[in-house]
Parts: sequence; C-alpha cells; structure tokens
Amino acid sequence: MYVNVMVSDADRYNGTSGVRIRGYANSPYTTMMFDKTGGAGVVSFNYGSYSSNSGGEFILQKSINQGSNWVDVGTKVTVPTWNGTFHTYSVAVNEPASVRFRISMTVTSNSNTMVNIDDFQITDYNAEQTAIPISSSPTGLYETPQSVTLSSATPGATIYYTIDGTQPTTSSPVFSTPLNVTTTTKIRAIAVAVGKVDSREQVQIINFPIAVNSIAEYYSLMPSTGTNPQYYKYTGEAVISFVYWASSAGTAKKNVLQDNTGGVIIDDYYKLLSGSYAIGDKVSGFIAQVNNTNAAPLLYPYADFTVISNNNAIDAKVITLADVASNTYQLVQFNDLYFDAADGTAKFGVNAFRAIHDASTPITSSIVYNTPAVIEVDPDYKGTIIPTKTNLIALVMRNNPVNSGINNNTPYYYIFPRMLADIDVPFKPISGLTLPKTFNLSTSGTTVFFETVAPEAVKVFSVSGQAIKSIVSVVGKNSLELSKGVYIIRIGDKTAKVLL
Repeated sequence: MYVNVMVSDADRYNGTSGVRIRGYANSPYTTMMFDKTGGAGVVSFNYGSYSSNSGGEFILQKSINQGSNWVDVGTKVTVPTWNGTFHTYSVAVNEPASVRFRISMTVTSNSNTMVNIDDFQITDYNAEQTAIPISSSPTGLYETPQSVTLSSATPGATIYYTIDGTQPTTSSPVFSTPLNVTTTTKIRAIAVAVGKVDSREQVQIINFPIAVNSIAEYYSLMPSTGTNPQYYKYTGEAVISFVYWASSAGTAKKNVLQDNTGGVIIDDYYKLLSGSYAIGDKVSGFIAQVNNTNAAPLLYPYADFTVISNNNAIDAKVITLADVASNTYQLVQFNDLYFDAADGTAKFGVNAFRAIHDASTPITSSIVYNTPAVIEVDPDYKGTIIPTKTNLIALVMRNNPVNSGINNNTPYYYIFPRMLADIDVPFKPISGLTLPKTFNLSTSGTTVFFETVAPEAVKVFSVSGQAIKSIVSVVGKNSLELSKGVYIIRIGDKTAKVLL
C-alpha cells in the first residue's frame, strides 16, 4: 500500500502504525499496490482526524485494471474533529473481479486537511458480512441526556455491546432496550447474524462537555502533548483582550481572553466559528478542547459562543518582567520599561525582536519585545520611534523556541502592545499599594527606610562619589543598613542626601 506520509505523535492509529492522507493536489490518496484476487465483498476501515483537524473529506475508489482507471464506491465522508475514538467506514462492493482500492481525499485545495486511516479490511466475494451497528446518537457532543438505540441493516442480526471500555464479544450484553446516557460514554458494539461474517466493531462516544468555571482550570486540563479529546464548557465570564489573524491558517482568527484567574487563546484554526468577536467583548459558554502549545493551553472551539456585552475594559494589572511567566496570555502593564537598543532613531517594525529590561531583570533574551507579523492590520505604532523608557500595556505571549532559533532553544516569552494607545501610558501603582511621596524616605539610627511601588535600582554613594552599595528594591517597604556617615542615595531617578 502506498502511503502519503507515515504517522507521527499527532496521528490517530491502533497498535504501532497507520496512514495519514493529506489534501495535496498531486497525491491526495493512499493506494493498494496489488490486486485482491477472486474479488471483494465488503471493504471497511477506521478513520479519524489528524490532531484536531476538521473538515477532511474522502471517498473509496476501486480499480479492476491495476490502477489505470478508478471508480467511486459509496459516498463521500466528512471527517469530524477528533473526540476520542475512530469512526468505522463499511461498504459492500460485491466485486467478482480481481480488484484494488484506494482512499482519495476529495478536498485538495488545503494541505492542512488531514485524515488518518487504520485497520483496513476486505472480505471475500460472496462472503457476506453482517452490517455494522448504527447508533441513533452518533459520536458527537451532547448537552442533554440521550436515549441510544443500536441497530443493524442485516435482518435478524443480534447486537452485542459494552460500555466499560472492553471489546464486545458474543458473551457481552445483548442490546434490547434503549440505553439512557447522561455522562460521557463509549459504546462498543458488534452485530452477528447466522451464516454471515461478524460485523466490524463500531465505537461511539456520546460526549458531554465538562463545566469549567475559570480560565486557570485549563492549565490543569492541558495534556502533556497534543490535544485532550474531552470537551469543556466555560461557565464563567471572560473579556476578549485581543483578536488577530492566525497567518498559517488563512482567514482563521485567534481570540485572546482573560478573566480574573488567568488568560488563554481560543484558536479557530479549523474555522468552526462564524461569529465576529472584538476587543472588549465579554463572553461565556464556549465549548472547546484543550491543546498543549508551547507548554500553555490553546483552546480549539467547537462552535460559536455567547457574547454577553461589548466594550468592556480590562484593568491591566501592573507586573514586572520577573512576573511574566505567571501571567501568560494576559494583558498587563509594565512601569519604567527600558528598550536597550533605543537610540532616538530606531523605529518599531513588524516581527522585530527588541531586548528589554526593567528594575527586576537585567538585559535578557528570555523575555523580548516583539511586534508580531500575525496582527490583522499592522499596528498603528509601526514606524514610530522606540522610546528609551516607557510605561506600556502589553500582552504576554509564550513562544516556541524551536521555531524561533533564539535563546538556545529554551522557553521564552515575548510581549507586545496591541496599539499605539498602549504605549507611554500613565504610571500606575501596583494594586494595593499607594504611591509614596519621594519614596517616604526616613532614617533611624544607621538604618534608611523607604518605599517603592515597583522594583527600583537603588545605589548608595559616598559624598566623594565612591559606590558603597547597590540593590534592587522590593515592592513596598525597604531598608538599608549603613555605617554612620553622609551618603548620597539614588532610588530610580530620584536622589537624596542622608546623614546618619
């Protein structure tokens, strides 16, 4: 069998291998390279979406002249987003001649449309197979209890099923009355009829979303790799802080949103959202799967979600660069942020990394300023002069160091303002701390006391200019122990003379 690509960790397969077909224009299929002699009765196989892909479409084809001509068999199948189980395709071909088959993608304009195939099976001609069980509630997402009926197109077939995860056999329970399903349940079933080959197993997952009350919960629900197949419904209220294009997915958009517990991105990579969302929208009720992207949760939405109100403001909390890692995907404010390469002429550009620091960090490459190229419209501060020092509001993003090629492939964060109005904003004290006047500088004995609302560089000099001590202050009350004498103390950009 010819395969377009071998499986990877993001593929769906049983055992150790499978096949992925991709929507390439030149080779969108997987093909048998030999004939099954003596004809074929029923062709069946398992299929599922690659990663959290959605919208892949295929059709089975047959050839009785060694692949010179192909004829469609059955109908086209659209592959839904993966939610934990393979689907089973089965069709009676009843072909008496020697024959080979191929599975061909019918959407070839998007190479990101990918489908996994596994467990391909062909029965002999005239060896009739019992039709696979069909569920009245097919695999999917439900928010109300389901009364599930199992049936087979083969008259007189007996259906055996399990709901405990085990493979069904003729010793399993016989389906006779509808199953009342109120929680996420996997139903595995086979159909058996006298004088016929047993059916392929059919697996259905009746999936109920689990309620999530806060964005912070998504961090614990994130898998170690890939996507968690379970769906979760956000029942809190969050505000969208930014909307931008996902450039690698054409017109798909990403929504950055946060509540009072954290921030997250809803990535409409598979274009399941038809609604329009904007900065300031307060939203709730979104259903999504959780993907691990750059060691942070990324949500793949199931459908549109509710906008409660518009034009809501986010009161960006004040943090320092030392706090960036604990504020991923949140809108925050930095006070006294320095651009190290600012020279009065350098300007903001697109996808231009800039080294930055504040009083909490030295010059570092683990946190950088960036103007991403994926913003829908170039930000209005593009082309403006980069300030040496500023207060700014910015989004904290976590990037993939392997793709970036910077910082020796270790994790790093970048920040970016959304618009010109986010740059050079008024100084704002850290929440809960009042702005002290002249740092509330005081002395007692040989101790100097002062307060700062943000980490500040503190330097102590003798009256002759000799450096005596250098520290970085903490937020709130600070103290310095010195010997008796006269000192010049510089806190941030303020200077005082102290006699002890």
